[in-house]
Amino acid sequence: MAPLAREVHGLPGRTRLRIDEKRGDETYFTTVENALRDYPGISAVETNSRTASVLVHHIANDPSPWQRAEEQGLFHVPENEAEMRKMAPPISATATPARKARGPKPKAAQTNRTNWRPLLFLAWVGMGIAQAIEGNIAIPAAAAFWYAYLVSRENGVSNTELG
Repeated sequence: MAPLAREVHGLPGRTRLRIDEKRGDETYFTTVENALRDYPGISAVETNSRTASVLVHHIANDPSPWQRAEEQGLFHVPENEAEMRKMAPPISATATPARKARGPKPKAAQTNRTNWRPLLFLAWVGMGIAQAIEGNIAIPAAAAFWYAYLVSRENGVSNTELG
């Protein structure tokens, strides 16, 4: 029996099919591409074995390419959703085995994130003080204090974090 092909996207004159059971089979997709390319009414065919995808540019609303593909045993495109569900293998048969489950991270790894905002706050305050000592009170000191205020406000820095 021909592998099941499901239409994943379609526009008039352009259809993308997925043939999941042949994923990774380069010879199969090369055969499909060469066979479909020779059909009348099909202008271009692109295949990708990694994604199990077949992109067909064809005459709009012409079902004959899918019928000929099924006759040659290339693939079967189901007529409706009920037929698709009936022919599709159960999910457990196609699913890849799950990776080994990881346990929770150790407590040290969970809390090892450094909060840099209090340090930035102190750096900006320090730069403001340094500029004030040098006499650059108008712009550089005010700007440094303003940046320190913004940093403390964004993170909600509390007095206990600052010292």
